[in-house]
Amino acid sequence: MPLSWRLMMRLRVLGLSRLRRALLSRLDSRYVTKSDHRQDLKDALWEVQMLRREVVALRDEVDRLRRAPVKPPAAPRATADPKAAEAHRLATETAQAVDTLLQSEMRIWQAIDDLSARVGASGRAG
Repeated sequence: MPLSWRLMMRLRVLGLSRLRRALLSRLDSRYVTKSDHRQDLKDALWEVQMLRREVVALRDEVDRLRRAPVKPPAAPRATADPKAAEAHRLATETAQAVDTLLQSEMRIWQAIDDLSARVGASGRAG
C-alpha cells in the first residue's frame, strides 16, 4: 500500500469520527439522556407523593372541622352608637357571604375529586 493511500484512509476515519462526534453532541443537546429522564421521573413521583400527603392532611382537617361542634352565633350587643351597629351588621353579613362562598368552593373541589376518580377508574379499566 502506498503511503498516500494510508494517509487518505486515516483522514477519512478522522473525518468520520469528527462527524460522528458532532452529530452525537447535536443529538445530545436536543434530547434528554436516560439518566436525566429517570431523575425527572423520580422527581415527578416524589412531587405526586408529597401532593398526595397534603391532600390526605387537608381531608383530615376538613373531617375534623366537620366534626367540631358548631357554636351558635353570639347575640349582638346593644350599643348606643348606630354606626357601630351598622358596622357589626355589615361584618356579620360579609362573614356569612364568605362562609357560603367557601362552602361552595369546597363542593366544587369535592365534585372535581369525584370526577377525577371516575375518569381515573374508567381509564384504568379500559
